[in-house]
Amino acid sequence: MSIDRSIAPAVSNFTSVRLDVPEPITLSNGMKMWIAGNGEEEINKISVFVAGGTFQEMAPMQATTCSMAVFNGNKNMTNAQIAEAIDYYGAWRALQTYDNCTAFSLSSLNENFDRTLPILFDSLRYPTFPTSEFELAKRQLAVNCATARERVKYIANKEMMRLYYGTNHPLATDPTPETIMALSKDDVIAFHSNFYRAQNCHLVLAGNISEREIDIVEKVVSQWMPSGDAEPELEPEPAASQEMLKVLHKPGAVQAAISMTIKAIPRRHPDYFKLRILVTALGGYFGSRLMANIREDKGYTYGISASLSGRSFDGYVGISTECDTQHVWKVIEQTKHEIERLAQELIPQQELDIVKRHMLSDLVKTLDSPFNIAAYIGNMFCYGTYPTYFNEQVDAIINCTSEQLRDVAQKYLNPSLLRIVIAGDTPPQAI
Repeated sequence: MSIDRSIAPAVSNFTSVRLDVPEPITLSNGMKMWIAGNGEEEINKISVFVAGGTFQEMAPMQATTCSMAVFNGNKNMTNAQIAEAIDYYGAWRALQTYDNCTAFSLSSLNENFDRTLPILFDSLRYPTFPTSEFELAKRQLAVNCATARERVKYIANKEMMRLYYGTNHPLATDPTPETIMALSKDDVIAFHSNFYRAQNCHLVLAGNISEREIDIVEKVVSQWMPSGDAEPELEPEPAASQEMLKVLHKPGAVQAAISMTIKAIPRRHPDYFKLRILVTALGGYFGSRLMANIREDKGYTYGISASLSGRSFDGYVGISTECDTQHVWKVIEQTKHEIERLAQELIPQQELDIVKRHMLSDLVKTLDSPFNIAAYIGNMFCYGTYPTYFNEQVDAIINCTSEQLRDVAQKYLNPSLLRIVIAGDTPPQAI
């Protein structure tokens, strides 16, 4: 039987996608651990979320420098021995600093888990911060910082954070190679002493998990007893500048970067999920309105995106792109036009169905493996989500209507409130 390839296959919408976040188990030292098991391969990944991130820094890059330095040696192993053991046992480590926490992960073969896990926790508990490795870590960060500061996108985004959050807000910090190199070991040791405590840690264990792996965690981790008080989560409120437009000169830049924001709503606001759907339609996927207009139709840019960044007490819609300098104000004009359309016209049902399928397809990927589920659980500590967040978002996507989205656009997407930063080589004046 031949297939008529001129006829598109039928497309069905999702009906139900669910994720039930497991209840954590409590280890003997009081530390909580979430388990995402049922993996097929004999591997696992343990993630440790330590309360202490950008919001808690007393100096730029203090949290990130500390997270790098803890692996440079501990009371039982040197930096070289740690690296050699990680490589010998076929393990992989990673780290990332977030607003309110720092995340460490270690991936291992199950058969080597009892050998690799102590390396991770000895490094977290008993780092020695050897001077030569500490200075090397700082130089690496300083070089990365210097490189980033040459990019117009970085320049525009950093200035936008300063305008949106205010000069003194932690997220507006603009580290330089000089401020990074000025960090002392005492700065990093103080950060470690304040935040790297048992009661400040949450664990997520994923993969092919049996009682053996759980017992290994209990044996290794339970030796780390709580001390002092748990550090409260902080979220300093924005103190936005009155400036709504900033043009920054970057000599020799090939393109100009444009960063735009509109103040929105916190993550737990009842309209938050609807606004996320609306922002996805605006610029959250390849077929979005901004891409169709500014990239496909006008050819002003290779890509433009919009996203909704939500925190516990704050949220904003961010739009960013890079383009030829001569197109800067045309891009901004068309961006405002597409925002206005969302408030004036109903999204056609066919387009809304495409947006819904795109968003639900992304969410379904979360269920593909225990590692993806574990990453989603980790979002509770990194981004302030909560156990029912996934299912609430699915329900909102399935049930939202074009009328609801138009109402949300009228409430929150006002182009006159668009804060704009442009960075490039002799950017033009507004027309």
